[in-house]
Amino acid sequence: MYDDTKPWEKNLPADLLPAIKALRKLFEDAHWSFGFTTQRLCYSQLHQDAVHEELSEYVQHLHTLKIVVGPIATQRFRETYAVGTPPAKFKAFYDLYIIGVSLQSLAIFKALIEIGRVNETRLEAPHLAWAESMTKQLIQYYAHRIELWIKNVCDKQAYDPTEDSDELIYWRKWQAPMLIVMKPSRYMPYDPATVWERSDTETSQRWLKSFAENYVIQLQIPIDRFAGQVAVELAKQPKPVQHDASGNDSQPTSQPTATTASTRATPTNARREANKLETQAKYKSWRKEYRSLKQSHPDQSDVWYSLKIAKMAIAKGSSSETIRKHMKRK
Repeated sequence: MYDDTKPWEKNLPADLLPAIKALRKLFEDAHWSFGFTTQRLCYSQLHQDAVHEELSEYVQHLHTLKIVVGPIATQRFRETYAVGTPPAKFKAFYDLYIIGVSLQSLAIFKALIEIGRVNETRLEAPHLAWAESMTKQLIQYYAHRIELWIKNVCDKQAYDPTEDSDELIYWRKWQAPMLIVMKPSRYMPYDPATVWERSDTETSQRWLKSFAENYVIQLQIPIDRFAGQVAVELAKQPKPVQHDASGNDSQPTSQPTATTASTRATPTNARREANKLETQAKYKSWRKEYRSLKQSHPDQSDVWYSLKIAKMAIAKGSSSETIRKHMKRK
């Protein structure tokens, strides 16, 4: 039979699924909130002559995001943006996006530590290692969103019905402008005459991969740092002493007992209900994005809208045809 269990669900007690899914949803929401707002505003700053979209909603939401990241990150955004060059504006919005999702990933890690601590005997690893693994898997799962963000900040993908579906979905022929690797964004000297010169597709893909890897590293650094702090505190705590049958002290045990088959057996009502709620939330996100695309690209076909959504993380592996069937339903 087809097994639709996701990798992170393997051997996870069924009653923990709703909580873990809720935390994963928070991370997806952070990518949506920070990613979509910074994407629209950064594009508008790089293409001021071509933007006719009403941006007041995004500008207002940007103020909220600045409150979330705090005064230090906000000041850094303002200073970078004030440089005024395209690479500086690109970096200002990119960094704000990364900081926002980094704060959310750290909050999720802390929550997972607590969940793991009280359920350690049912997990297949010590709770700190389990929480760290779950968080890093989550961070890596969304790395592709960084590549999409960069493409959509720099360009709007033109719909070409003669293109194969693979290109419409993944936009692999996209060529990066030099501005994304010019200072202060990256290492190349700033040259106003060449900011919009395009690299070849192979180099563009390499640059995109580098940005995605940088995202993973930046988010994992605070995770590693906090994990180290927790490990030090755990090492300071005395271990409970176990007694053998004769009443003598034995070596303290630090490893959790193996997960029993009963905790990871067949799907329960809790899992089925969680899957149902996740599906409903997925369809809702498709409908929301469809309305947004319809407003910004009113002359496109439903196939075009569904292909665009299929490239996003909210598609969650669903085909464009499945998305098309559900994106307009109430």
